[in-house]
Amino acid sequence: MKISREMTIFQAIRTCPQAIDVFRSYGMPCSGCLAMMDESIEAGARRHGADLQELLKALDALAEKNAQ
Repeated sequence: MKISREMTIFQAIRTCPQAIDVFRSYGMPCSGCLAMMDESIEAGARRHGADLQELLKALDALAEKNAQ
């Protein structure tokens, strides 16, 4: 499954639980925040000052690795 900027942070973590580590590495401690349920990856990246394109690349690489 491809990770998109429109997905909620929760959807990404549910799809790939290891995504928690990716979010943390981008300064996004999302696993403990209730906003992750409704906040898109794009909005979360903006809120935390993370590079959205790099974050999406890292999440996609992880999702692809888990799909194999």
